[in-house]
Amino acid sequence: MQTSSRLLRWSTEMLPEPARVSTLREEFARPNLALDVIDHSGGFPRIDVTYLPLGGVGICSIVATPVEFVRHNHHLKNSCNQFGLNIVETGPVQFANAGQEHVCDAGSACLVDREKPLRVFGPHGAGVKFVVLQADALKSLVAHPEDLSGWPVRPGPALGLLKAYLRSLTSFKTQPSSELASAIGVHLLDLVAATLGPSAEAADIVAERGVKAARLRAIQAEIARRFDEPNFELEDVAGTLGVSRRYVQKLFEVTGKSFTEHLAECRLERAFAMLTDPSHPHSTIIDIAFAVGFGDVSHFNRTFRRRFGDTPSGVRAASTMRKQK
Repeated sequence: MQTSSRLLRWSTEMLPEPARVSTLREEFARPNLALDVIDHSGGFPRIDVTYLPLGGVGICSIVATPVEFVRHNHHLKNSCNQFGLNIVETGPVQFANAGQEHVCDAGSACLVDREKPLRVFGPHGAGVKFVVLQADALKSLVAHPEDLSGWPVRPGPALGLLKAYLRSLTSFKTQPSSELASAIGVHLLDLVAATLGPSAEAADIVAERGVKAARLRAIQAEIARRFDEPNFELEDVAGTLGVSRRYVQKLFEVTGKSFTEHLAECRLERAFAMLTDPSHPHSTIIDIAFAVGFGDVSHFNRTFRRRFGDTPSGVRAASTMRKQK
């Protein structure tokens, strides 16, 4: 994909139906993807694309009806010196690149050299998410990534971290700030390098930078998923993610909050949302406290007041009065 400076959401549903395939090919695929498109849907293609630029890295998601994307030699004059790590979300998807041809099932990945001819084919509903990286940046961390092009990527913990990190980015509805985008781009570059196998010289950099950031995000996601469990503790998240208790504590040091403080914050934010939500008018304060994971109502009341400057009942009353005006 050509360089873009903003979040892009695009769909064939935006095109006039009679000329959907030709418009897709001429106005989007060739100029933006340096690809040709062969429709296998019987004339009713549906392709949805999301592209998020993050500094020198880009994330692209494509979900489509049966379609074939082809990059011929004559397209290469418009291509960039990039690699793409393609992760199959719904498959199987066929990849042909750098003299290799493989079928990848859901959950697997394939590295693509975007300077070489490419063919990608997926059945109905196939979905691929790929990370686009500048070749020079990847080569600074991975020795000879061109030798890995066209081959499936071996599954492992690093690929799992990369997938989880990518899932955490779906919350972006608008383009993040340039500073945040650049930081995320560096983390993604590190995670791709960790997935492919970093050089000896880059291994420590990758581990200390991108891998740590991804693990912190994974821990935060696990807390967000399970904070309403009253007995959820640091040991639970450490065991789920296969790391030590001390490692989790060290990761949280960079946030300025401890694990316990972050867990309490998630619970309090959810309680505040429930207290101000008209769909919970009959839930008692005790019900809400237990629903968000607090086991002691007095402790909940004290913590809530310190956080929001008012009691739970006071916040509910103020919210009700505002809605009645």
